[in-house]
Amino acid sequence: MAATTIGLLTWKYKGLQEEHEELQTKHEGLQSMAAGLVVQLAESTAENESLKSENAYLKSATGASKTLKSYDC
Repeated sequence: MAATTIGLLTWKYKGLQEEHEELQTKHEGLQSMAAGLVVQLAESTAENESLKSENAYLKSATGASKTLKSYDC
């Protein structure tokens, strides 16, 4: 009876250990994905700020004047 119990507990422990390893791998993958998303967000934010700045310049008198002069023939 004790040997059967020990065998069952060992089998259950191995199963839990494998499940733990799978979850650990998934967790690491999710962390990697999250890090990539943070980088993409930072890049998008920087690009957005750059475009806002360019837009503000083009709306300014100097920017508008230079833009219009570039279309003169």
